[in-house]
Order: sequence, then structure tokens, then C-alpha cells
Amino acid sequence: MPRSLSDLQQLRTALGRLNAERRAELGGREDQTRYEPRASELHKRLALEVTSRRGKARTLVTGQIGVGKSSELWQFFHDQKNASEEFIVYCDLEQQEHPERCGATGVFLTIFRDCWTETQRFKRRSERKFLQLREEILTRLIDWLGGERVGKDNKLLFKFGGMDFPVFLNEPNKALALVLGKAAQHEAVSEPSDRFGLVPDSLVNLLNNLLDWFTSQIRGQAPLLIIDHVDKIRDAAAAEDVLIKAVPHWNRIRASIVMTAPFEHTLGDLRHSVESKWGRPIMLYPVPIPELSSGSIPPIYLKIVKNAGLDALIHQESLHLLARYSGGILRSYVQFLIDACKEAHLAGHRRIEPSDARKVIQDAEIAYQDYTTTELALLDEISDKETGLGEAATLLRSPIGLVVAEPKDGDPELLVHPLARSALAKYQLKKQKAFA
Repeated sequence: MPRSLSDLQQLRTALGRLNAERRAELGGREDQTRYEPRASELHKRLALEVTSRRGKARTLVTGQIGVGKSSELWQFFHDQKNASEEFIVYCDLEQQEHPERCGATGVFLTIFRDCWTETQRFKRRSERKFLQLREEILTRLIDWLGGERVGKDNKLLFKFGGMDFPVFLNEPNKALALVLGKAAQHEAVSEPSDRFGLVPDSLVNLLNNLLDWFTSQIRGQAPLLIIDHVDKIRDAAAAEDVLIKAVPHWNRIRASIVMTAPFEHTLGDLRHSVESKWGRPIMLYPVPIPELSSGSIPPIYLKIVKNAGLDALIHQESLHLLARYSGGILRSYVQFLIDACKEAHLAGHRRIEPSDARKVIQDAEIAYQDYTTTELALLDEISDKETGLGEAATLLRSPIGLVVAEPKDGDPELLVHPLARSALAKYQLKKQKAFA
């Protein structure tokens, strides 16, 4: 019997190979999109930064929402682990927390949490030096976070957000991991007035002691910290705290650092400050957007479809439409494929027909019709090539308003996202009538 998306089991199989909310991985596990290499020099540039400045690299990676920064960093992490003797810690700001308003202290606590977790990879955790370090960290955290020892029960009691949080010291390594994780989560999600107000300088001193212990275990080479999802910080004050105000603390960390940065906050007023303190961020651009008038589609779109087992279950025109209207944003493209599979199933189609693709695109256009007059005016200027990226930075908070395409003649090319063109056309028509 031929495969068909009208069959519920076939639909489940296809959807199980696509996930727009999680990073793509090379293994292609269930409920995860398989990673596909792209035509980008990102990995080469990162490797050069890390190897040419061992233990001292300070590199930001930025790009629009959904272009694949996490997928690329995760693959770089695994490539470096296999190709070098460096000890690498992957720090995830989004794990157990929401980074939208996370300031520098929350980021440093996250790094501390994930570095402590990585001590499990070493067999020499019973050595006196390690035990002394663990005791020092735990003692300082109890003091900073207002923890209380409860009687003789070998128990600590913290208050996070007004709620009691008990920690038992029977397993000190696990207890410290729990305290660091909860403290990082609290600092990331709480209002500034409810935070503990830890001094990053003190945290960095303790973190450096742990990093030095790593260095002593790995032939004297300083570790590499890959810090992901810092680009999801949306609050301007929090972004400035992390990228600008905390730079003296970043410079003191005894490890190389590769960190994502929120694209809109590396532009405009903060651009020169960011570049003077970190160097110019490495940019990850959207993949090329195919033209509907052209029959060619960049290979990565086809490979994602093939990896999901959809190559025989999608009409060529449908694939072209979904690729085009994704705007080169791979997260959007994967989400479109998921939605189109469901539309095909509901319509009783064997494969994703053009009508299914158009329905998905139409729904996406309707969902993003809430542009303000100011945003539409900026899009109008961009379409006439009369505005710079700094002026249009506010549009970068939406994944579909603006596409910053890879440079052709030295400068990034600003394009109106295909999904935004309908709203822009209506705005331009009203403007013409107003001046008529």
C-alpha cells in the first residue's frame, strides 16, 4: 500500500521527525529535526577564534530568531569535542528557565550550574582539593542566598519566590547542583526587586576556582564555555547588563567563551559598545530564499524534507511555496512542514498538495497582521532601500517582518519578509490614496 499522509500512522511518523521548537541534531532522534550542514563558514570562524586565542577567546554569535544558531552551536560543540583535547562545557540559558529578562548574575549562575554538572565526567571527585572547593562553594551560596541549616537533619532551607525549597546534604554533589539550578532559575525569572542581588564579581571568583580545577585535570588547557540562548534576552536593560556592564567580569573568566547574543541589541545604540568590547559578532544569516519564478531550490530545504521521509509525500510546488514563504528562517520552514502535513491529513490528501501549502501560508499571514503603523512605515522604507538596519532593529523582534540576508556587496541585504508583503502592500495602497 502506498504511503499516504491521510493515514494517521504515516502522519505520526512524519511529525516525529520534525520539531520546530528544539535544535536540530545530527543523530536525528525521534521528535527532533535532523541536523543538516549548511553553506556557512560559522564553524571555521569559531574554530579559528578558539584555537588562535586559547583560554582567552571572547566571541559572540548572533542572527535573527529561528535561523539555527542553537543547532549550529550544538554541532560545533560536538565537532570540537571529537577533534580537540579541549574540555568544553555547553551552557544552556533556556534550560529550566525563561531568559527574556535574565541579567548578568542569572547568566553567571547558569554557567556555574552547567560547569558543576560537568564535574561528573571526572573520576577524581573524591580528592581533597575537590572536596574543599565543593565545601567553599556551598558555604558561600548558603550565605548569599539566605539558606538556613535545619537542626541536625543535615538539611538546608532556602526561600525562592516566597516558597520554601529544602535541600538535603546527604549527597553534597547533588545538593550543590540543585541549589545552583534553583538560584539560576530564580534570578532569570524574578522581578529585579525580588532577586538576591548577588555580586557577579564574587560569583566569578568562585567560578574561576572551579574552572582552574578543570584546567588541572585536562593537561593545563583552559576550558571552552559555549553559552547558548543568551540571544533570547529581550529586555533592553538586561541585554545591556550582560553584554556591556558585565564585560569586566567576562574578561576575568579563565576560559574561552563563545556566546549567542540578541541580534536587535547588537545594533542601534549598543552596536559600537558591543563591538568595542567583544569584537564584531559572527553573524548567522538565513538560508537563501528561492524565487517562485525559478525552478531551483537550495539543497538544504530538500534535505530537511528527505530526512523527515516526506520526499515522496510533497508536491514540488508545495515545497517551493513553503521554502519561499519561510523567508529562509529554518525554524519557520520546519513549522510550515508540520502544519502542511496536518492540512494534507485533514483534506484526505496522500501528499502535501499546493492547496495545503497555500492554506498554511495564508494562516501565517493572518497571524502576523498586527503590525503598527510605525513598523509598516519602516518596512516601506526598507522596500525602497532608504533605511539602515539600525533604524529597523525593532522589527527584528518578529521572525517575519524583516530578513537580513547574507551580504552580496559587503553590506547585509535588507529584505521584506515574504509573509509581510501582503500587509505592506495594503499600507502602501492606503498611503497612495492619502496623497492622491
